[in-house]
Amino acid sequence: MKKPALMVYVAIMVVVVAVMVFPATVESAFGIELDPCKLPKCISECKKALQEKYMSATCAMGAQKKFCICLG
Repeated sequence: MKKPALMVYVAIMVVVVAVMVFPATVESAFGIELDPCKLPKCISECKKALQEKYMSATCAMGAQKKFCICLG
């Protein structure tokens, strides 16, 4: 498996695990394109988008760009 594909797989697994651990509280999961994705910027963008529904954020690498995955 190539490295970008592996990173996308890992990002998807993070979302799946979070949905399984918090099944009643996760209402949305989406990505924001941030290149380069730095965790502090990712967290602040997710908090801005989700406001009080924010739960977590992580950086992931897609096929060509980096992006931020938000859970809320």
